[in-house]
Amino acid sequence: MILIGKKDKRAEEEEKKDDGKKRVKQSPAELRWRKEIGELDLPSHAEVDFPEETDICNFKVTVDLKNEDCLWKGGKYHFSLNIPKDYPHKPPKVHCDTQIYHPNINMDGAVCLNILRDDWKPILTVNAVILGLIFLFIEPNPEDPLNHEAAELMREDYSSFEDEVRRSLRGEKVDGVKFPKFI
Repeated sequence: MILIGKKDKRAEEEEKKDDGKKRVKQSPAELRWRKEIGELDLPSHAEVDFPEETDICNFKVTVDLKNEDCLWKGGKYHFSLNIPKDYPHKPPKVHCDTQIYHPNINMDGAVCLNILRDDWKPILTVNAVILGLIFLFIEPNPEDPLNHEAAELMREDYSSFEDEVRRSLRGEKVDGVKFPKFI
């Protein structure tokens, strides 16, 4: 017998937790992300944290570059990620919470990463996004910038760009903006 609009007793019982409360239904985005969490394969200098146990779709990623060979060596950068309701058809939302002098991250924390925009495909995962964030520290892209001044300096005078990155890591002001001290 097929019941339309009614649940059978077994389905109703499966929805109840041991304490008798009904489970909150998870969206397809949450189900997909929960599966991906178990499959995360990140390098040791990247860490995922869930500040709210009940909200896995809003989480933090920390990239600690203290031992990494890149311009931002010594820095520790925090990102907030949000899994939208239409994930994986839309990419996660990413914000850099740590002030950084970088051609692909503006002073407001917006991040320019191709897979967060035009190159996003539903086959991609949050793991790929986090690896993409790490890659921005290894290979910043001055041809697709959000911080146009940093990108221009990187293209036209790489040595001066390196100096500005080092100044930012020392907690000095760059372009009138005070940065957190890392080194």
